[in-house]
Amino acid sequence: MTKRSFIRIVSYIGFMLAIVIAAVIISTTNMRSYKQQLEVSYQQSLAQLSECLDNVNTDITKSLYSNSRGELYDLSRDLYAQCSTAKNAMSRLPIKQMEMNNAYKFLSQCSDYAQYIGQKIDSGEEISDSEHETLKTLLDYAQKFSEQANQMVNTVNSGAMITDSQVTSGGEINVSALSNGFSQGAKTFEDFPTLIYDGPFSDQILNKSSKLVSSADVYTKEQCKDIAAKALGVSTNNITFETDDKSRLPCYTFKCGRYTVSITKQGGYVKEILYSGLINSSDITSENACNLAISTLEKLGYRDMEVCYYAQQNNVCTVNCAYTKDGVRNYADLIKVGISLADGETVSLDAKTYLVNHTDRNLGAPLLTSEQAQEKLSKYLTVTNTRLCTIPKESGTERQCYEFTCTSNDTGENALIYINCDTGVEEDILIMLNLDNGTMVK
Repeated sequence: MTKRSFIRIVSYIGFMLAIVIAAVIISTTNMRSYKQQLEVSYQQSLAQLSECLDNVNTDITKSLYSNSRGELYDLSRDLYAQCSTAKNAMSRLPIKQMEMNNAYKFLSQCSDYAQYIGQKIDSGEEISDSEHETLKTLLDYAQKFSEQANQMVNTVNSGAMITDSQVTSGGEINVSALSNGFSQGAKTFEDFPTLIYDGPFSDQILNKSSKLVSSADVYTKEQCKDIAAKALGVSTNNITFETDDKSRLPCYTFKCGRYTVSITKQGGYVKEILYSGLINSSDITSENACNLAISTLEKLGYRDMEVCYYAQQNNVCTVNCAYTKDGVRNYADLIKVGISLADGETVSLDAKTYLVNHTDRNLGAPLLTSEQAQEKLSKYLTVTNTRLCTIPKESGTERQCYEFTCTSNDTGENALIYINCDTGVEEDILIMLNLDNGTMVK
C-alpha cells in the first residue's frame, strides 16, 4: 500500500467518524429536546388533573350544602365536565408509571353519577338521604385522590422529572383505595379559591362604569396633589407628580418617598395607596389593625364602613371593609386597607371596587323573614349567624339576601349561604377556609 493510499483511507475513516459523531450529537440533542417537550406536556397534564380534582372537592362540598334544585343541577353539569377534563388530562400521563387505572375508573363513575343527579333533578325529583350519604362518600375518596395529585405536583415543582419516573409517593403512587365501587358513580364541580379579603365577589364587579365618579366634579392636578398630601399626612412640598392614569378610573398618581398615591380626577377620591418598603416586625394585634383601618377610611371620607374579614402576611394586616347602611352590608362596596403591624401605619389601600359600585340603594323591606329564609337551607347545615346584605351578580345586578353563616353537619366546615330575601332562591354558596393567616373562600 502506498503512502498516498494510506492517507486516503485514514482520511476517509476520519470523515466517516466525524459524520457518525455529528449524527450522535444531533440525535442526542433531538432526544433531549423531545424529552423536554414531553416533560412539559406531562407536567401541564398533571397540573390540569390536580386543578380538576380540587374543583371536584369544592363542588361536591357545595352540593352537600345546597338545598336548591337549580344550584344542584348546575353543579351536576359542571361535575360531569370536570370529570371529563380530568380523565383527558390523566390519559396524557404515563399511566403505567402513575398506577392510575383505578383512579380513571373512579372518574368514570363520577361522570355517570353526575348525569344521574342531573337527570333526577331535571325531572323534578329531590336528592334522597341515601344519595346525600353517597355524596359524602364520594367526597372522601375525591379528597384522597386530590391529595395524591397535589403531592405529585409539589414533587414536580421541587425539581423531579416525570420522564425519569421520579414522581412517586413512597416509591409508588397508591390509588387502589379509589377502586371501591359505587352503585352509580360520583360527581364533579368547578371553582377556584379566592382570598376573602380580596372580596368573594370582586372578580365580577369591576368591569363597569362608575356612577359615583362619573357624576362628580372634575379636580385639577394641584387639587389632587393637595388631597394626596393630606391622605399621607405630609406637606404638599413632599409630593411629586408621577403619572397621568387614563384607565377606566382616570387618576393623577403622586409619589412621596416609598409611598405612591392615586387620586381620581373626578371626585378627588383616594383610589390607591401603596408603600414599597418592608415591614420587619409585628407589634400590634389584628384587632387594633382592624380599628385603625376603619379610622383611616373615615379620615379619607369613606364612612359607614364595616370590617368583614382580614388576613395577615409579611407583618401587614389586610382588612376587607364593606359599606354598611341600616344594618345591610353591601359586598359590592369593598375597600381593602393594609395596616403595618409594626407601627399601625397605613401601607396600602385599594378602593377600586367601592368606587366602581357605590351608589344610593333603595332597598325595600324583605318579603321573607330570616326564619322563613332559613327554612330554605339544607337540613344538613347548622346556622351560627345571620345578616342582611346585598351581593352582586355576574349580570351586573345586585340581590338583597340573608347571609347565613353555617356549619356543615357532614364535614364540620363553615360556609356562607345567600338566600334571596324576596324569593327564597339560593343565590350563592361560599365555602370558608380558616387558615393561620386569615380566611379564604371558594
